Amino acid sequence: MRVLLSRRYGTIQRAAEACAEKASLLIPLPGGTMNMLPRALYGDVSWEDALKNTLTAPSAKVLSGGRAMDRPFFVAAIIGAPALWAESRESIREGDVVDAVEKGSVAFQNVFETKVQYFISGEIKGEAEAIALICPLISEEMFDSEQLLEAAVIDVESAAELIGLATAAAFGKWRDGRNVLLTKAKRVSVQSSKGIPATLDGENVSLGTSAEIDFVSKAVRVLVPAK
Repeated sequence: MRVLLSRRYGTIQRAAEACAEKASLLIPLPGGTMNMLPRALYGDVSWEDALKNTLTAPSAKVLSGGRAMDRPFFVAAIIGAPALWAESRESIREGDVVDAVEKGSVAFQNVFETKVQYFISGEIKGEAEAIALICPLISEEMFDSEQLLEAAVIDVESAAELIGLATAAAFGKWRDGRNVLLTKAKRVSVQSSKGIPATLDGENVSLGTSAEIDFVSKAVRVLVPAK
């Protein structure tokens, strides 16, 4: 059995793809800024504790997930204006307040400039400030066995409300927000007249002016502590 260790999202992404191709197991350890996948699998612990707990009583787990523009995600994707605030939040964590203000100002200017048009499973369509796609791993309304992504279409009335949803969406708490349409889907298509910002498991990406996000039933096998 081959096991790969990874501690940063970019590395985790590449390692996950390698593991999927070679039927290997992945241990995604916390080490980046967001740590969304390690936190979802191991809790809020250090990478040393996550590794120790896993190797003490290892158990293999198959994760489903999503794929956007050939890039996988296993926890959540946030598409649209809220993704613009990710860099500002990371600057605050690093203590660079000036940089955070500058990036926040740019994000604020772009928040309501262009909405994202969406098409969910070819049946639901419209436009909104953002769409959050939640994987079964952290969804409060889905089982791991469900072969779908949970989709939250977010349309808000103020920048403050939008920022709050942007932060909460990644961890499955957006159901408490107003103006949120919930559904489930195997595929979500998005398009806009401008480049569409997004975050995949906390990592900033650009989807161009159009993209398709698909559910992946067997994205990667990971090693976690046995329950």
